[in-house]
Amino acid sequence: MFNRKQRRNRPGAVAVEAAIVLPVAFLFMFAIFDFGRAILTEQVLENATRAAARKAVVGTTTLTTSDIQASITNSLGALALQGMNVQIYQADPNTGANIGSWTKAQNGQCIAVQVTGNYVPMVPNFSLLPKPLAMSSKALMDCEAN
Repeated sequence: MFNRKQRRNRPGAVAVEAAIVLPVAFLFMFAIFDFGRAILTEQVLENATRAAARKAVVGTTTLTTSDIQASITNSLGALALQGMNVQIYQADPNTGANIGSWTKAQNGQCIAVQVTGNYVPMVPNFSLLPKPLAMSSKALMDCEAN
């Protein structure tokens, strides 16, 4: 083993080791943070889409498309997606395809809220996530307003 004199003769070893290890440790740490934030964003997006669909199915005569879009934007807050696109429409219950204006849906007919956009990682060069990461969410509910 080393005796005390040999340990004292290596004053810069700790600094060199730290200079090698710390950047790698920070790289992994930031990648974990970005991955966690992406999962959080996906979950908040799903919840915001579901809440907006609920608003749409009870407010076909009282709410506008802008009201539904604003509720999604407000729900996402700082997690809003880049290039976010919100579509609200009357949907075919079997396929989810757009079959008309959501405000014309009758009681029991299906209304869809679909949100798409891109998640941009905080540290894109060091993260293992693709830049940008496409995210989407769709909620289908039966109209209850009319």
